[in-house]
Amino acid sequence: MKHLFSAVMMLLLAAGSLLAQGFGGGMPGGNIGNTLMVNTPKGLFALRSGVLARFNATTLKTEQVFELFGPMPQRPADNNNRDAMQAYFTELQRRNAPPIMLVKDNALLIVIGDGFARLDQDTLKVEATGDLRAPGAGADGRGRGEGAPGYLLVNNTLFLMRGTEMLSISVTDGKVLTRSPLPKELQPQQFDFRMGGPGGYRGPGGGPGN
Repeated sequence: MKHLFSAVMMLLLAAGSLLAQGFGGGMPGGNIGNTLMVNTPKGLFALRSGVLARFNATTLKTEQVFELFGPMPQRPADNNNRDAMQAYFTELQRRNAPPIMLVKDNALLIVIGDGFARLDQDTLKVEATGDLRAPGAGADGRGRGEGAPGYLLVNNTLFLMRGTEMLSISVTDGKVLTRSPLPKELQPQQFDFRMGGPGGYRGPGGGPGN
């Protein structure tokens, strides 16, 4: 049991070390995960890091690319420039928030972080947008820290269960119709690294683990 606990802690520390490196683990290009794809009669659509592309499903030729947040800024040359680096990582975080993408008639519905967008499949033109932040929330545009929200599309209403709340959104104009806090039983659970309450992990006999 002692050796199993040690192995688990080593894995947790390794994971924490990777997270501490920031977005992309220090590698160029940042996170390339969070990729979604849908196929419709208008093409094969792929969404990754805030960039939407349409491919020909037969030839896989790229037919169109649209950057939802605009071009990604270049990484600052001076890593010691705190303001510039913070702005850069904020842009990375906006694009790498876990997204959802749904098909509705001739439109694509996309949610990334605190943003909603409806785009035309033929042109990738943005037809409607919405701000999902609660009233009074910060305006830094970073998105949310949790994973992709749970979702359900019913006619023209998109229901989102995310973080600590449930929302209903009109996909016609992107407006939030209703928002309600989740009961405490459905609040996000945080991993408790203490493994045994305020005193930390307790080994056999109630003493601290080693």
